[in-house]
Amino acid sequence: MLLSTEQTRAAMHGIENQISWRAVERPVGPQPLPTWVKGAEVNWYDGYSNSPSISLLVDGDARDWTGKRFRKDGKYYRAYHEDGRMEQYAHGGFISPVELSRFRSADGTLREYRRSGPEFAESGDKGMGQMWAGGIFVDYGYEPGEWVKVMLPATTAQEGFGGAHVPLVMEDGSELVLRGPWHVGAPAGYAEVSYRQRGNRWGLRGGLYLTLDLYTRVLARFQAHLELVEVTYCGATTIEPMKPEWDAPKRLIYEREWQARAAARKAVA
Repeated sequence: MLLSTEQTRAAMHGIENQISWRAVERPVGPQPLPTWVKGAEVNWYDGYSNSPSISLLVDGDARDWTGKRFRKDGKYYRAYHEDGRMEQYAHGGFISPVELSRFRSADGTLREYRRSGPEFAESGDKGMGQMWAGGIFVDYGYEPGEWVKVMLPATTAQEGFGGAHVPLVMEDGSELVLRGPWHVGAPAGYAEVSYRQRGNRWGLRGGLYLTLDLYTRVLARFQAHLELVEVTYCGATTIEPMKPEWDAPKRLIYEREWQARAAARKAVA
């Protein structure tokens, strides 16, 4: 079964609840970081049982880099960057040629979606509307081209990401379309983060994985006052921060609170 970290813990709840944890050593002093990393915040999910997570502030799209190529590792499709980034999807379906709809731009480029924006207000379909940009409303349009049917290597259709098609370029340069791939937790040696591009207040994206080395360097730079711990319970292991007032991971802090409330209710009954 292909599950995310939180789904794994939900599925294993009541089966494998024993928790173990250890402190993670953090680097001390200024640490080299990729230039695209500009900040890091902690999402504590106060009041909920979710583990704390990290969201980064970045320049550009952290899941888009020059020469990006995917390799197949069993049921996993992963693209690695030398600076410590990784993107992954999971899909166990067979691959075969499939007829798919693609938008062919004027330059012949095939895309899953037709692009729109101010840059196409004159060259594309005009009068499509206006959008808010740079503090003013500006005209926008759709890029010129046409929808066509093409044969592409693709997986069987599954329901991950709502059945969305995810086009990949593989290590050998070939194209592959994952149809309905699944989001899964970080593999050994990695931690999952979300990210937001500078200047975009609401555009939080997930699906970015960092090596533990890069992950700890990022937090040592931007959240140096927080201790890090490796936590294992309900079939999953994560690296997560602790609040300064905590002496244990969030899971144990919340369990103590649950037990205290249960004891109080029992004493009143």
